[in-house]
Amino acid sequence: MKILFYIHCLIITFNFSGFAQRCNHANQIQNLYSQLTANGFDTQKPVAYHYFFIDSNEQDLNRLKDILQQQHYKYVRISKTSGKYQLELEKIEAHNAASATQKGKWLNELAKANNVETFDGFEIFSEENNTETDDLNTFKQQIEKTPTAELYKKALELYDKNEDAKALIVFDRCIKQNINLETSYYKRANCKTALGRPIEAIIDLENVLRLNPQHYEANYNVGGLYFDAKNYDKAAGFYQKAVAINPKSDNGFYRLAETYQYMGMKNAALQNCQKALQLNPNNEYAKKLINTLR
Repeated sequence: MKILFYIHCLIITFNFSGFAQRCNHANQIQNLYSQLTANGFDTQKPVAYHYFFIDSNEQDLNRLKDILQQQHYKYVRISKTSGKYQLELEKIEAHNAASATQKGKWLNELAKANNVETFDGFEIFSEENNTETDDLNTFKQQIEKTPTAELYKKALELYDKNEDAKALIVFDRCIKQNINLETSYYKRANCKTALGRPIEAIIDLENVLRLNPQHYEANYNVGGLYFDAKNYDKAAGFYQKAVAINPKSDNGFYRLAETYQYMGMKNAALQNCQKALQLNPNNEYAKKLINTLR
């Protein structure tokens, strides 16, 4: 099984001719625009910005949709994934890092004021991106015609090739057809993480754990996602479960130690870092951390 090892900074990869990267927090936005401008992106040129909101109540999203449509946002869709609804809206506009950050703060406040749980950031779409979206829509139509017996094999092939957007579409279909649910949810979560959709990835991983609470990789990966979101209490809880399931995981103990460090729990961090090095004296990350802790 694929285990994601998290580096604690936003990594953005795109072809400048066509890109889509979910962004929310200010540091993510600053990193994105730094890379865009370094590649010649014109912040004065209007492009399609897609904004995302998540809530368990579809009516709350519909009310927010009506408010934003009055302000010239274009409705794209409301979709449902793992018991949550996602509203997607589009607006053609130009932003730099500062204005995009302000827009994000405003939309977050607007969401809260209208009882919507989460403003989930934005993606930028160029014309080339729209072509890519059209290609994925065509692929989705093809997958809907694919015989059920072939779906899971197709999903695994795309997953192994790191074709995350297409693999996600096929795993969607597998889950709707109740095909290998535990693995389908797990691998779809990894696709969503790779595509910059951490909240949706957490939902999928929690579905894995509902089906199998002893799934080491799911506990480990959801711990990483909560760590990246700076929710260290939850991260520690999932890492604790991971090392209880697999007490020979040096990376699990290292990540737990790192989380305790961020929580200000130096002794617990040191103890777990020592466990990591007992299991694997060559764990370079644990070596660096223990030097910091001593």
